[in-house]
Amino acid sequence: MRGYGHGYGSYGYGDFNISFNLQASNTTFAILLVIGFIAAIVISVVAYRKYACDGTDQPFSLKGSDAWRSFLRFDRLVIDRILRALYIFCATFTALFFLAVVLASLADDIVTFVIALLVCAILCLIAELVERMVFELVMLGVTVNRNVADIKGMLGDRPASQLPPSGPAPACPSDFVAVAAPAAEAASQPEHAQPEAVPAAPAAPAPEPSSASDAAPAGAPACPTCGAPVEPGSHFCSECGVRLD
Repeated sequence: MRGYGHGYGSYGYGDFNISFNLQASNTTFAILLVIGFIAAIVISVVAYRKYACDGTDQPFSLKGSDAWRSFLRFDRLVIDRILRALYIFCATFTALFFLAVVLASLADDIVTFVIALLVCAILCLIAELVERMVFELVMLGVTVNRNVADIKGMLGDRPASQLPPSGPAPACPSDFVAVAAPAAEAASQPEHAQPEAVPAAPAAPAPEPSSASDAAPAGAPACPTCGAPVEPGSHFCSECGVRLD
């Protein structure tokens, strides 16, 4: 019984050591996590002011009524600033979180530390990539909406005479369509196409000889060829053009 009790007591001390190591590791991890959270806030503020702020952001005044009015009516959107600061905080806190896990594994043996270091490095890289993709998609939507709002504001400041018509597009004149259609057909034909043959105009009918009624009266000079009357002194016939003398 004494040996059994001594062995049982030894077994109990072993369980106590394992549970103590787990509690110590959890306590270390919790402390490091709190420190990492505070450090992420400080790093986010410093990094935003130094790298993310472009200098064109207007400061928000708590005393001015105009600032509160535009803020509550969403006249000025600050979501892009919030997203930039939130991304810096999330990226920093993610890295510090996995660093706290690795440091907390030092309470165990060296094998656990090496395994935790490799696994946390891979998971940290994947988490950072996913966060970047999510924030880029959200920022893209914000940028598109902001550009649309700026364009509407620019058009709203212009007089009505400078704005494009809001109705349907005017129809093309019928004469323009009639002229443009043959031109389009001619342009669509290949360059090597042979032009179509144009039918020749019919020949003019030959002049019929003058009838007997058109003959010159008796005693008057007449053309010896066609018999048309000829004025005295003429050298050519006015009908057939033959020389008279």
